[in-house]
Amino acid sequence: MARILYAAAGDGYGHAVRAHAVGQGLLERGHDVHFVSCNKTIDYLGRHFPDRIHNVFGLLSVYIEGKQSSLRTVLSNIRRAATDLSPSNRAVKTLLKTFKPDLVITDFEPFTAMWARRYGIPYVSLDNQHLLTHCRLDRPHGFWADLLSAYLVIRLYYGGAKRYLITSFIDAPIRFQPATLVGPILRPQVYEKQKRDGDFLVAYNTGGDNRGTRSELERFNRMPVRAYGFNRVGNGGNVTYKAFDEAGFLDDLSGCAGVVASAGHSLVSECLHFEKPMMLIPIQSQYEQRLNAHHVQEIGAGITHDRLYSGALENFVDRLDRFRSKLAERPKASKHTVLEAIEREIP
Repeated sequence: MARILYAAAGDGYGHAVRAHAVGQGLLERGHDVHFVSCNKTIDYLGRHFPDRIHNVFGLLSVYIEGKQSSLRTVLSNIRRAATDLSPSNRAVKTLLKTFKPDLVITDFEPFTAMWARRYGIPYVSLDNQHLLTHCRLDRPHGFWADLLSAYLVIRLYYGGAKRYLITSFIDAPIRFQPATLVGPILRPQVYEKQKRDGDFLVAYNTGGDNRGTRSELERFNRMPVRAYGFNRVGNGGNVTYKAFDEAGFLDDLSGCAGVVASAGHSLVSECLHFEKPMMLIPIQSQYEQRLNAHHVQEIGAGITHDRLYSGALENFVDRLDRFRSKLAERPKASKHTVLEAIEREIP
């Protein structure tokens, strides 16, 4: 069996849950897998693979009121890189020399990919971002600056992969090779939950407290809301704010009437699996989220807005049954397709 090094971005839970699902699947197939990451991802993976995780420098985003601040993100990463990047690079090089992986998988983590190329180790890119660069897409109108920025970053960081494995719920033809489109990758715990249709909404906020979103949720009184990601615990109006707990969140997600959230790929994929209608508010300047939200609306699984307001919530709740009927027609994600695709790339 092969030695595989899985490098996952540390910014957001999507990369973490994908690394968990793929890494566990590869270990069950007899491969020796180690992980490198930082921040949220290393905290998450450390709970599942405590003896196989290595902390490295990673790029992180800065959010203000739920919106990504490009300037502060750049400045923060420059400050962190000044002290942390060199020791991190040394640690990665040492790991490559001692572990001697047969294959590197990078989930939007650019530095390990760079060192894999430098040492001549084949690497596979596994993420949903390469949908923008390697597939023909029905794109939302406008947002050209965000599209260009995302396109250039993806192209700049991730050249030279042996194969680009693109995980997506969007069925899009391949534009550039070598690329393979695979279905959404869900964390193992998702498959253990049974779908239920409850009488409450789940709200998931990215980037800390967002007063505007919080105010609108608290004014909404059609049904209870269970909210995560607002850096608070307790009640406000019809909203119950909860600290993030993976098991509790999945219980609520699998049993709710609908979801109000940003448009991250992993959460959208889990909502599709549980057949949960979505009201999506993409994080500004993140084109990939715009694309996800656009396609959720196109397939009839939910609606998208630039911001949350009370009329939008009312409209969303009024259309829940219509969204559910469309969701019931969607195929379910397979756990095995991506593992087989990875194994085909092992030298």
